[in-house]
Amino acid sequence: MKRFLYHDLIVAGNWCNLKCSYCTSVADAGDFGDATAASTRRRGAAIAIAEVLAMLDGLREHIDAPVIKVSGGELFLLANAADLIAELSARYAHVQVLTNGTELTPAIVARLSGLGNVGFNLSLDGHTPEMNAMRWRSPRLGERVMAALEAIAAIGRPLEITMVVSDANAAHLCDFLAFLTTLTCRVVLIPIPVRGIHAGRLFGREARRAFAEVLRALPGDFAPVLGPAAYYHRLADFLDGENGIRRHRCHLTAAAVQLFDTGAITPCPVGWTAEIANVRRDGIGAASAVIGEHKLYDLMQRDPPRVPVCRSCFSQADVLNLYLDGAIDLEELAVMPLFAAPAARQRLIELKAARMQAHQAPAEAAARFAAPVRSGLSGSGAASPLAATAER
Repeated sequence: MKRFLYHDLIVAGNWCNLKCSYCTSVADAGDFGDATAASTRRRGAAIAIAEVLAMLDGLREHIDAPVIKVSGGELFLLANAADLIAELSARYAHVQVLTNGTELTPAIVARLSGLGNVGFNLSLDGHTPEMNAMRWRSPRLGERVMAALEAIAAIGRPLEITMVVSDANAAHLCDFLAFLTTLTCRVVLIPIPVRGIHAGRLFGREARRAFAEVLRALPGDFAPVLGPAAYYHRLADFLDGENGIRRHRCHLTAAAVQLFDTGAITPCPVGWTAEIANVRRDGIGAASAVIGEHKLYDLMQRDPPRVPVCRSCFSQADVLNLYLDGAIDLEELAVMPLFAAPAARQRLIELKAARMQAHQAPAEAAARFAAPVRSGLSGSGAASPLAATAER
């Protein structure tokens, strides 16, 4: 049994009712098959829940994970999305639901919150239409999203908000944080920069540098609505000191497995590279055997990053990277709702121990190699050429 932190389930990934200026994922989802479990792409469409659960339950026989993240597209365009989430809540210690909020009604919020182990991740770039100019194309959309936010706050469940930072909202971060402190639920704001081909055009260099300076001044009065301070500081370094080129190794592919409802499996739920197996085509056993073993895992875990999509990436997963690299402790990480469940904490401890063991192994091997060489001195007391190489 392979042990990961979370499964990442994508349902109808190419169907969303927003056309965000910076989005590439809706279009890219089509690269992972069109045999989606959604019946149609129109209002009232439903998920073939039994079909999705059969794939997921088969995966769980080989890949153990206490947490699941589930998203679309926009998941709540599908009429029975809440039914699927209820099924997932019975299988996992924690379920995180990613949504743009446009279809999230108070009734759905109440039902899912009542399950006790379901949390929301809301994609929201600010509290004003101007800050969401790259997301909302009409005032009505914004009103629906803010109503969903109010419903979540009223019910009192912890909420994670992902803010995609661009020229439209970068200058107003502190205004947004001040607004979030007025909400009556636990909120964590995680800003991520525009990624990919749109980055340079939608988030200019000067705006990035100014935003980085604001990040370095956090948390201040905004600590109650922020995650670990180290995350914001690392993001600041990425934006200005590193000029948007990643220097830190990413461990996400060792912690998460992504499954599309088309059956496709990818090694990373953030930087979509390629399908490494397909549950529908290959069968559960054969598809699961590839997880953790495909050559992409080695490529995507290089230090420093080598894969182009990795070199330009900074995401929520960098909170997890900070923990696995020892930059923050478990209590700092667990302020994030995704990692707060006891089963998630225990798995995180296991992953960090495995990470430390893997890190120590090369050093120990080098020490074993060097020790006998250092003792092999010539009669004059000079080290041999091989010894000099090993000690250089």
